[in-house]
Amino acid sequence: MTNSGGLLSFFMLLMILLASAIPVRADQGKELFDKQCAGCHTIGGGDGGGPDLKGVGEKRPGDWMVRVIVEPDKLTAAKDPFQVELVKKYGYEMPNLGVSREDAQKIITYLAGAGGGGGAAVAAAPPAAEQKAVVVTPELVAQGKALFTGKKRLANGGAPCASCHPFKFPGIEGGNLATADLSRSYQKMGETGMKGALKALKFPTMKKIYDGRPLTDDEVTALLALFKDASEQKKGVATAAFPLAGVGLFVVMMLGLTLYKRRIA
Repeated sequence: MTNSGGLLSFFMLLMILLASAIPVRADQGKELFDKQCAGCHTIGGGDGGGPDLKGVGEKRPGDWMVRVIVEPDKLTAAKDPFQVELVKKYGYEMPNLGVSREDAQKIITYLAGAGGGGGAAVAAAPPAAEQKAVVVTPELVAQGKALFTGKKRLANGGAPCASCHPFKFPGIEGGNLATADLSRSYQKMGETGMKGALKALKFPTMKKIYDGRPLTDDEVTALLALFKDASEQKKGVATAAFPLAGVGLFVVMMLGLTLYKRRIA
């Protein structure tokens, strides 16, 4: 009887310890999420540089979630269907940030209680503060262009974007390295995603180049204005093409009708 009572007490103590460990693990997961993931991902705030992670635990198995955090590059190389779908949608592969499996589990535990689905419940993440959209002005675009090309040095000494990245915009040349073409990045990622990417600079090559040399808030705003302006110009060209095509078709039809009437006259 004494042995049974002692065993029961041991299991009760173990359950209490495990239950108390969950909030601690979730708190650690929040710190890791804020540091490593929040630049591109939200939990219930919509897609950004990457997918909204609300309910992700209900959509993807746990072992896959660990792998995509720890070794996204290997998932891509293995042509994992979920990963291929993400790369196709967002235009690039999530960078390998060197997160350990243990830390990945902490992030997953946090996501579970913060709206990520699955697992034990923890305190939900507070709603993200509403961010004001960047208002494009000629001055901001000019500043962003100067920062992108290197005509104006970045405050913390980072390399200008054009030293690596192609970008189709009047007066911008460069991007001779085999890196992402940023011409359509704003259209794919939106303002929130681009802002997160510029603030976090988590992609492997960028992480090394900008280590200890982050962009300032003013620099991020100016670059966003440049990308946003380029995106709006592309939309304007595409929109203008439709009425022009309609006019062209009308002219061709009228010309054809005139020639037909002459033949039968």
